[in-house]
Amino acid sequence: MNKIWILSSILLLTACQQQGKAGDSPETSDTTVIATSQDANTTATGSTAPVFQTMGKVVAARYADVKFETVLPVTRVMVRNGDRVRQGQLLAVQDSRRQENAVEQHQREIEQARLQMQEVIISQGYDPDQMDRVPQRVRHIAEVKSGLLIAQNKLAAARDELNTTRVTAPFDGIVANVKAHAGQLAQTGDVVCRVISPQQMEVEFRVMESDLGRFPIGTAISVVPVADEHALYDAKVTEINPVVDEQGTVMLRARVATPNSLFDGMHVSVNLKTPQP
Repeated sequence: MNKIWILSSILLLTACQQQGKAGDSPETSDTTVIATSQDANTTATGSTAPVFQTMGKVVAARYADVKFETVLPVTRVMVRNGDRVRQGQLLAVQDSRRQENAVEQHQREIEQARLQMQEVIISQGYDPDQMDRVPQRVRHIAEVKSGLLIAQNKLAAARDELNTTRVTAPFDGIVANVKAHAGQLAQTGDVVCRVISPQQMEVEFRVMESDLGRFPIGTAISVVPVADEHALYDAKVTEINPVVDEQGTVMLRARVATPNSLFDGMHVSVNLKTPQP
């Protein structure tokens, strides 16, 4: 009986020693360090990990939703999503035959009025080919009697109406959200597309009110797109919305220095780092 008890004790002691060695093995120990949004961790290379990290979204600081101004069928749409356009470039055209005819008609009326104006000037004893010698009073009377002023006003109004059938880019940018297509009957206020300035991008993100002191205006941050973790953009805080929401967070905006390939609406990681040692 004593021999059996001694043998059992030896086996139990051996098993405990083996378990102790296995627990000391680096292969089974938990060596992974998970950086939180509030902790600064120094890597083996000496660089400093983010002291704060949160998610944000890219927003275009300058954009315009270009719209139709009149109710007419659309004849052509000249752009597609992603096209780069210049200020004043034609984006879409509506059926403008009526407006074009009106412009031509008023141009003919002006030509006729000028002939009548010349007759009035001649009747006053002046040479219409030497208008610089015609007194201003006589010239004004001739313009009124000939109907030239009225014809010029009508032509200007017709050209303005013609311009409403042509949608142009308000500034240099990239086309997005194209909604117009040839053949549709566009209504006043219908959106043709959005034009975005790619050089003016900002990042919108939220922080807890307890962390607001970390982000005064001018604070430098780094931005990493979710779509490309190897891309890094520098930005500075430019705006703090002075409202705390129900979750206790505050909305901030930061201007990106060189946006390059950032898209409006992109999700990004916002990082606040400590200075390098």
